[in-house]
Amino acid sequence: SEVVNPPVDVEHFLSLPRAKAGHYLAFGRVVPYKRVDLAVAACSALGRELVVAGDDRALEAVRARASGGVVEFAGKVSDARRDELLGGARALLFPGEEDFGIVPVEAQAAGVPVIAYGVGGATETVRDGVTGTLFGAQTEQDLAAAIERFEASDLDEQEIRANARRFGRARFRAEMAAVIARAAGV
Repeated sequence: SEVVNPPVDVEHFLSLPRAKAGHYLAFGRVVPYKRVDLAVAACSALGRELVVAGDDRALEAVRARASGGVVEFAGKVSDARRDELLGGARALLFPGEEDFGIVPVEAQAAGVPVIAYGVGGATETVRDGVTGTLFGAQTEQDLAAAIERFEASDLDEQEIRANARRFGRARFRAEMAAVIARAAGV
């Protein structure tokens, strides 16, 4: 079998300006498997500002993990607010396991590094030490350590954006056409 990763609208995010980075960002549905609770717990323990943009059935349990007044729960946000939050984010926190993960690619297209659980799709989309930081265990301690490793690194915004280009729509169309042509024997 051949894998063709889904298309991501990187073109929109490539043009977003970066502001002075201040907060970490957790973005998307707040459901148990996305492990937003780890992002909240790690940032609370480290005293790092975190914005959680999204809501869903696990929101109240995640809210209960917040302490120290460093976590803002923005709820579901508009596309314009999403872009603003991305523009000012130090990094996207992505502690869940996904088959692919479109949000980390969108973040990188916006020049935002990604701190992600190092399994599944994150291992294909995030280049450890180049476009972000991967961590090995889904624990508050491992995520906190990854945040601190990230803060000691110096990542290049243009290299982060360039990495995201690999997942654009044109690449998807070309790869799908090639797979279909091979299957058809053309």
